[in-house]
Amino acid sequence: MEVSYGIEWREYSVSDLFEIKSTLSFNKDSLTNGHDYDYVTRTSQNQGVLQTTGFVNEENINSAKTWSLGLLQMDFFYRNRKWYAGQFVRKIIPKHDLKLTSRVILYFSSLLNKQKLKLLSVLVRDVDETFKNIVINLPINENKEIDYNFIEAFIAELEAQRIAELEAQRIAELEAYLSATGLKDYKLTVAEQSDR
Repeated sequence: MEVSYGIEWREYSVSDLFEIKSTLSFNKDSLTNGHDYDYVTRTSQNQGVLQTTGFVNEENINSAKTWSLGLLQMDFFYRNRKWYAGQFVRKIIPKHDLKLTSRVILYFSSLLNKQKLKLLSVLVRDVDETFKNIVINLPINENKEIDYNFIEAFIAELEAQRIAELEAQRIAELEAYLSATGLKDYKLTVAEQSDR
């Protein structure tokens, strides 16, 4: 066990947290009109979504609240809704005891995507076994369970930092614009004051 950020960390096998399963795939010529489902392929663009589709069939639908793994770039994307898959896509199913809030999903998405180099280094046929054997570090609480409160607070802090950075950037851009256009000095001249 390691201690950093003032809390303990524990190693977990990815297979303790997630299952990896093949998806039943079909080509895009089977898609129907509609926007009820995502059609996910092995691409990294657009969160792996090639396009949306209407209902195609029941047997190929993948559950919501899972991750897709495109085997071309080894990118993990969380799926909020039910989806269909093209070729070379796996589904990553969280085990029942993971408490998936929006911030915890961001945290685990980042952890999963950090495994990209390990997965790219093996043949596609070995991806499932390699994935199951990956070990990750997670924060634990005093009960030696995953510390979801820490994860929530950590992601909230990162979000707040990002918002502050964006605000500072916007202010700097506005000040640069005002300086370039000669509008930075907002005090009225004597002539402008007399026109009022």
